[in-house]
Amino acid sequence: MAKNNKKEEFATEQFVEKLDKTAFDVETFVEDNAKLIVGVLVALVVAALGYFAYTKFVVEPKSEEALNNMVQAERLFDQDSVAQALKGSAGAYQGLQQIVDEFGNTEAGNLARFKAASSYYKLGDYASAVKLLEDFSTSDEVMLAQKYGMLGNALTQSNKVEEALPYFVKAAEATEVETLQVTYYTKAGEIAMSVGKNEDALKYFQILVDKYPGANNGNAEKFAERLKYVVGTK
Repeated sequence: MAKNNKKEEFATEQFVEKLDKTAFDVETFVEDNAKLIVGVLVALVVAALGYFAYTKFVVEPKSEEALNNMVQAERLFDQDSVAQALKGSAGAYQGLQQIVDEFGNTEAGNLARFKAASSYYKLGDYASAVKLLEDFSTSDEVMLAQKYGMLGNALTQSNKVEEALPYFVKAAEATEVETLQVTYYTKAGEIAMSVGKNEDALKYFQILVDKYPGANNGNAEKFAERLKYVVGTK
């Protein structure tokens, strides 16, 4: 029993010694590198203040300016005059593409990017639409689903069908809105079948069967049943 107590005391002493050494090493490091540490802290404070100032006095005013410039372009876009909305009119109003080029790092510029992509898509310029959509970001689940869906459609129209498939899946997974999920899982299933990925197609149609019975007037069930025979699960 006494031996055990001595072992415990020895272990405790060693632990305390290690703590003392660690504390000494830290203290020594701080003393030896005081200027460096202060410099780093000052740099962090300056960076934080700089970011705040940039956001407050550069980004926010530019975003407001971009929104003001978008008024006419958005009106034309909503009227389906997409070419005019995209290109603008010299000396009268900026087009969506010009707003993206000038204010692309602002919230309004980001929104203009999505609408410009939609315009290019409607005009049949799928490559430009894809490029803009890849740079577009949003936390809105509906717009995110639309982004991926439009990417899938643009790639499909460009005869890049297999590349389009994962985008339709992403579009369906980005939202819980029934109409969007039904639309994009159906497209994913149809494309998967067209490229011989029947197991994947079955998975997408089965999701619709399980979540939305009767989806697409019962076509999801029909496709799922047929695919079960094809892949040998029935």
